[in-house]
Amino acid sequence: MAQAARAIIIENGKMLVMRRNKYGNEYFTLVGGRLGNDETPEQALVREVMEETGLTVTSAQLVFTEEHAEPYNSQYIYLCQIAPHADVVIQEDSEEGQMNRHGANMHHPFWVALKSFDDLPFRTPQLQAAIVQALKKGFPKKPVAL
Repeated sequence: MAQAARAIIIENGKMLVMRRNKYGNEYFTLVGGRLGNDETPEQALVREVMEETGLTVTSAQLVFTEEHAEPYNSQYIYLCQIAPHADVVIQEDSEEGQMNRHGANMHHPFWVALKSFDDLPFRTPQLQAAIVQALKKGFPKKPVAL
């Protein structure tokens, strides 16, 4: 069973999302990805955020869990704080950087205004609704299963 870790990163009234164009199917999702062998969700989160954005996670709080069909059965969604940074850029040597070079499965980190997040064609509507609700009422202190 595959597992993935995803990051909710909010800064200056915007949320960082990943714009995907996977073989002509365009959608948005959170930054993150599959856990590697012997990796905890927190370790995968830090690695995936670095690979996909160049950002350093300084703290992470698990706020949601979500079950999915293959390939990512269990997802762990964290509210993250990040270190001061310059531009957000996919790292060239990452899996996403390699896919971008081939041009059929594109990844582009994208800052979206919080007020516009609800209008995105988000990959997992249930998670999107939970995030929208949390933006209004606050993120849960203990993880919520979606």
